[in-house]
Amino acid sequence: MLRPPEVVPRFIANEVDGVVFLKELEPVNTPIAFFTIKDPDEKYKVDCFLDGNGPFRLSPYKPYTNEYLLETTRPLDYEVQQLYEISVVAWNSEGFHVKKVIKVQILDDNDNSPVFPQQLIELSIEENNAPNAFLTKLHATDADSGERGKVSYFLGPDAPSYFSLDKITGVLTVSTQLDREEKEKYRYTVKAIDSGLPPRESIATVAITVLDKNDNSPRFINKDFSFFVPENFPGFGEIGVISVTDADAGQNGWVALSVLNGSDIFVIDTGKGVLRAKVSLDREQQSSYVLWVEAVDGGDPALSSTAKITILLLDINDNPPLVLFPQSNMSYLLVLPSTLPGSPITEVYAVDKDTGMNAVIAYSIIGRRGPRPESFRIDPKTGNITLEESLMQNDYGLYRLLVKVSDHGYPEPLHSTVMVNLFVNDTVSNESYIESLLRKEPDINIEEKEPQISIEPTHKKMESASCMPTLVALSIISLGSITLVTGMGIYICLRKGKKPHRADENLEVQIPLNGRIDLHMLEKKPMEISNI
Repeated sequence: MLRPPEVVPRFIANEVDGVVFLKELEPVNTPIAFFTIKDPDEKYKVDCFLDGNGPFRLSPYKPYTNEYLLETTRPLDYEVQQLYEISVVAWNSEGFHVKKVIKVQILDDNDNSPVFPQQLIELSIEENNAPNAFLTKLHATDADSGERGKVSYFLGPDAPSYFSLDKITGVLTVSTQLDREEKEKYRYTVKAIDSGLPPRESIATVAITVLDKNDNSPRFINKDFSFFVPENFPGFGEIGVISVTDADAGQNGWVALSVLNGSDIFVIDTGKGVLRAKVSLDREQQSSYVLWVEAVDGGDPALSSTAKITILLLDINDNPPLVLFPQSNMSYLLVLPSTLPGSPITEVYAVDKDTGMNAVIAYSIIGRRGPRPESFRIDPKTGNITLEESLMQNDYGLYRLLVKVSDHGYPEPLHSTVMVNLFVNDTVSNESYIESLLRKEPDINIEEKEPQISIEPTHKKMESASCMPTLVALSIISLGSITLVTGMGIYICLRKGKKPHRADENLEVQIPLNGRIDLHMLEKKPMEISNI
């Protein structure tokens, strides 16, 4: 009786109950088993081949006869296919055949790392969040099986301590309240690690943007602003810049400025914060302004804040001194010849609407006319006019003093002039004649010179000076008349020595003769002006 061929396997790989176990990381051409093909009758030729799909090859094993080797032809991948079923078929020339079925089980190895869906995980959260706020749930997959495919999650070393990542679930949270104004962007790494031996891992980047909320009011750089502006500053000129910021972003950080009071005079440029006056400002009308400016942001609801602005007008020397006394160039005073040297005669009184040095007034006599015009001087500080020398009979007549009243303004001093008229005589006999003289233009040579503060002359000096011309004149007389000359000199000096006794009764005589000068103005003193 004809018998079929025999197939005798000898397994090289691990085999249990007809199942061969191979690791997926085994190299190419890994031997699985040897197969010996026999013909029991030993009279027929037997062929052998492999039936089935898979990365396997059955080839004669030389130099032996009827020996065949089963081996792999390419790397095995558990994640592609875990089980293969192949057959070794022996076929003799008479058509008899036999089939040896072999199962190949692929064993999983940790050859796959966890995989994140994307390498950059972008998140956003509103600032002022609740503690332990949820951010996202991380998920990574691992193609390996069993423990090798089990993934755990960890924060990278660059992650801030207030972020937490659950190892098992992959839930990412933040434990503290985030402030966009403190930090807007966070960027750190996270890891997914499997449980294989050795473990494999992958890394992704988490990028968190903190979204703005309108939680900051506009903030002025200063609580109080002070601007110093010269008066007569042109309308709509730039007075100053109001600097304001808002820590919020976008519309929440957009700021509008407005003037709460004084908007009829002042206006503010919202975009640049420039404060302007609509009209030219005059310090003499108002020396300072106090404004309140409001800043409102664009949030919903909007937040606001206010600031105080003080505008101080700096004085410009735009006002010349105003002479209050004498009130007219046609006023005049009677000066008695008996007036003692050093006695006050009258005063020039002026005021200046400016301030500081612009209002400091100096008085000077810049023109004189009269019998002996140098007999009178003016105090450059007070404007008081005093008699310098004793008056004699040939000194009688009308004196006209052109007084310059000048301030100390910068850059150009301003001044006014006034005519002071003094009539030296015992009495006024013809008032109309004096007034006619006043109506004529005086022929005065103007000599500009800086006011000098001189030392007040003493009565003794003035009296000696007044005696000297007399003594000099008498000394010219011939030597033969020296006794007479000496007697005359003594007589003149004795007469002058008696004048003070007569003047004691009325040291100062100032009589406005034309009725245009108020008597109480004679007592008025210059106003004390202090710097502001």
